[in-house]
Amino acid sequence: MSDKVLLCSFPKSGSNWVRYCIEYFSGRPTPGSERRLLHHAGEPIIDRTHFLDKRDRRLFLAHKLRRDKPPVDPPSPRGWRARLEDWRRARERERLARERRVLLLLRDPFDLYVRVRALDPEAFRGYASNIAVFDRCRRDKLLVYYEDLMVGTGEIGRILDFVGIPHDFASFDLEAHRRRSLALYAQGPDAPQTADDPLDFGRHARRLAPETRARLRDFLLERLGPELYRRYLGRYDRSAAATAGQPAA
Repeated sequence: MSDKVLLCSFPKSGSNWVRYCIEYFSGRPTPGSERRLLHHAGEPIIDRTHFLDKRDRRLFLAHKLRRDKPPVDPPSPRGWRARLEDWRRARERERLARERRVLLLLRDPFDLYVRVRALDPEAFRGYASNIAVFDRCRRDKLLVYYEDLMVGTGEIGRILDFVGIPHDFASFDLEAHRRRSLALYAQGPDAPQTADDPLDFGRHARRLAPETRARLRDFLLERLGPELYRRYLGRYDRSAAATAGQPAA
């Protein structure tokens, strides 16, 4: 198994900016089939995935609106073959947790629900799986939140240190590079939706109906359990913040 850092980010969580900074300071490419950024030749410096449990990708596609593409049917029971596949995937997850260095990028799930055009909380099974697998990782691992990443260079520096890339931000014009990154993002299959104000966190979640927010919260709480939910997602939970007498993130 590769010893490269594995960048895991649920779709639309901000990996484009992470990739851009890694490529800029390393001079090497990062994996990306739909968007090519600064460097196209050579061996990618990191590995990358949206789903640490590959079974979750099909559920994600089945429970969201898809532009110009036919719907995806969710997986159906397949008897012993399905059980064999579950066993194989479980071994793969455990090996990943034992052997890989993982960088997990998390973004507000309530904001993401609207951003990815989800139709049902089942689309976020992979979001919860990413957290659960990451939590079990035994090697070096790094957790970064999208909202912290966007407010300066501090989290970028932590990422570059984790990957092992020398860097100096003295001449790094943050806003100029952010605009360049957004321009490259726009060359892909969809346009950035926060380009006018990238620090307006929660802009998508403001369109989320209260009952949908509650369903997503209950789903993630059930998948993760109270302890992991609080540790990883408490900052995004309005009800939890209200209970603690603290302002919601």
